[in-house]
Amino acid sequence: MKEPTVFSTKVDSLTPSAERPSLLWPTFAVIGVVVFFGMPGLGGETVDLWLQGLFWDGKAWLIPHEAAWGRWLAYDGPKAVIIAFAVFILIQVVRAMLHGQSARLYWFTLACLAVVPVLCTQLRAWSHMATPLDLKLYGGVWDHLLLFQAKPVDYPSHAFPAGHASGGFALLGLYWSLPKARRAWGLWLGLGLGTWMGLYQIARGEHFLSHTLATAALAWLVCVGLVLCIRPQPDGPQA
Repeated sequence: MKEPTVFSTKVDSLTPSAERPSLLWPTFAVIGVVVFFGMPGLGGETVDLWLQGLFWDGKAWLIPHEAAWGRWLAYDGPKAVIIAFAVFILIQVVRAMLHGQSARLYWFTLACLAVVPVLCTQLRAWSHMATPLDLKLYGGVWDHLLLFQAKPVDYPSHAFPAGHASGGFALLGLYWSLPKARRAWGLWLGLGLGTWMGLYQIARGEHFLSHTLATAALAWLVCVGLVLCIRPQPDGPQA
């Protein structure tokens, strides 16, 4: 009697799988964050200011802005690790191509690491949102205005979504790059590192919670979109 296989090598096109995730939930997440924190009267501003107040004593931030230990642990250090990982993946792409092997999985991972930070950085120029450091509430010169509120011509525009945390959240792509038994590691690594990098920026006045949540939701949406475009493991196991 033939032994049953654990996973079919040919996945039914009608069967939901980790290689065909839905864009619905990440799209809802992006819209939810943008609307809740961007519209006055919904409570998002209260949440942002409450959390920010935990890191501001009225005169200084919990983490001094130029503290060397903070930059090493949550800024330059993680960024260097992510860049090194991207270089490693690029080397794997070249090796696979030289040996005539498929580099689709590596291309997908590299695309996540590149597209998420670039998109988050570029969107900041359009969103016209200020960092806490820019605001009168925290010693700056500008009023606190939300995403959908009218702003002066010279209002700062370098905060929403958060750029630094995008490198960590881009690692969410590892969920679709790793074997099924290890996918949780990819998920928690992306969430963990992105949250760590985002909290560091919040604690030094560079971002609000909403900025970081927008980055996480956008990274989720981008990674799912890249999965559907690239199909990194087209014959992978059912979800």
